[in-house]
Amino acid sequence: MLPTPLLLHRYTGEELVPRRLPINRSTLGMATDAIVLFLTLQGKTQGEVDEALRTLEGEGTDYRIRRGLAHILEKQFSTFEVRSPIEPVDLRERLFSHAALDVPGPENSEAALRAVAQALTEERSEVITAEMLRAGLYADLAKNKVLTHFEEPTPEALLHRYNLAQVQGVFYRATEIVIHAYRNDPGEYKLLFRYLKLFQLLATIEGDVETGFTIRIDGPASLFS
Repeated sequence: MLPTPLLLHRYTGEELVPRRLPINRSTLGMATDAIVLFLTLQGKTQGEVDEALRTLEGEGTDYRIRRGLAHILEKQFSTFEVRSPIEPVDLRERLFSHAALDVPGPENSEAALRAVAQALTEERSEVITAEMLRAGLYADLAKNKVLTHFEEPTPEALLHRYNLAQVQGVFYRATEIVIHAYRNDPGEYKLLFRYLKLFQLLATIEGDVETGFTIRIDGPASLFS
């Protein structure tokens, strides 16, 4: 799903048409640039990823497309994790408790880091340094989470996912979705109704197998209308 500022569409009369990218040299190039960038960013923090993406966007008129492609790669193909020897909340508690025993100051803060690192090393039988604790102290903040895995899609797959997200964004903002289903065999109708029930969609259905069905589905935005 793309955030609202990245949804692109146009109106043709009363018809709203999502903007879908063609698969051509230009769009494949943009998709490739974004994928290659994410491959190089593995092991970097969210903050570093965000900075690199701002550079990728540049100042061109296609920045919203580039931002949308990057958003999909980040949300659907990337894994960000907390990197810390212990849970950052527990680490902060131990450090602050130890530091409270002395007068506040840079030297005492460093001493607390070294002392807690030594204690953790003994507890876990593995080397834990003050530098590791310093890096992990606020590792649970969004900007400090680390890109640990990137599932590389093909440029074509990324463009198809982008186009799908544009259509999904329109449906997400809809107050009502009307489907006219006709000239289908009974099995196709049953499958459609089964999915309506499976996803617990609120819908009214009119018609029959011979003439077809008109299905009115409450859209997500109907909750706020």
